[in-house]
Amino acid sequence: MNVLLKKAMAIVTLLAVLQLCAGCNSVLSPSKTIETLYRTVERGDTAHAAAFFSSGFISRQGIDSLKRDISNSSLEIKDHGGIKSLRTLKEDVVGDVAEVSIEVTRGNGDVVTVQYRLIKEQGEWKIDAVALGSSDAIDPSHPENAVEDVVKWAHEADLKKLQVWVKSQSSPAICKASAIDRSKLPDEVKYHDVDDSSTRAKLTIALQPVLKLVGCVNTDGLVLYRGLNMYAGNLDGGWIAVTPGESYFTGTPPDERIFHELGKLRIFFAREVFRQIVPIDPPSAALNQADMLLRRDLKLDYLAGLASLEIDRGPDILDRAALDLDLYAKPVSIKSGTQGVPTLDQIQNIFGAAKQDQHTP
Repeated sequence: MNVLLKKAMAIVTLLAVLQLCAGCNSVLSPSKTIETLYRTVERGDTAHAAAFFSSGFISRQGIDSLKRDISNSSLEIKDHGGIKSLRTLKEDVVGDVAEVSIEVTRGNGDVVTVQYRLIKEQGEWKIDAVALGSSDAIDPSHPENAVEDVVKWAHEADLKKLQVWVKSQSSPAICKASAIDRSKLPDEVKYHDVDDSSTRAKLTIALQPVLKLVGCVNTDGLVLYRGLNMYAGNLDGGWIAVTPGESYFTGTPPDERIFHELGKLRIFFAREVFRQIVPIDPPSAALNQADMLLRRDLKLDYLAGLASLEIDRGPDILDRAALDLDLYAKPVSIKSGTQGVPTLDQIQNIFGAAKQDQHTP
């Protein structure tokens, strides 16, 4: 067999193998997902890098904040001589959850170990938690002090004078959001629009008091859609997507039920508005990133509780809302009390503190 014929047969064999395996590696493994993320950040491709994170992670941190962190990481990598090597120390996969530990060696010789927790979303691995050092750092190191710390913060900031405090803060992004560009909305929002004009008007009017409380003069940033559960989440561009839950559309509930459901919805909405105002504090020597996430979430609950008491003046609404927040205001794959997500007891305690503070002269 001559050389040309051998080459031709080799090419045919290679093409057959490639065709047979087409798509077999289309889904990156958890560790390869992390490695690809690092190379994407190293290139400075912020928009592409943000797509590696779960919807829950983006909802908790905010897309603008995430992109800033990615941009800062890109600059830091360049300042340290780029990435010399990436080495996977651990990859554990259990169903649709994975934990990856990776060692990053930079061009200047610095070595850092980072832990990642990933979840499956629409068939792809997405990053849902990040921590430096040991894997234990993904969960809060001192959750037992979280409520006390947040109440202390609230008292130091004199949050009982909520409207005065709000005026001293930067305006939330929703106040500056442009008219909705439907092409940029997630599919779950885009294709489940609240199409009944009277229902849309009722929901908009119900949520306006929250916007007025923080000084917003329009509702351009409010996106209403039909979803299974009561929910509100931040979107890119400053918009906040809100659904009152499927039950709202199944019939006309009694007026008392409408009052309580809309009261709870204002709490969900207020949490996301305040999320655009309250930052995540950097970790300290005693508290890790998950501790900071936990404390920020409890701050949002406290502020939303005060807003509810200011608007609806119904303390019992907070009791009804606590369970729904514990059920729905977190990623499906994350358990309460882990990765910076409050427990039901913590939510109830922080609402209790808000009620007590609001009635204290």
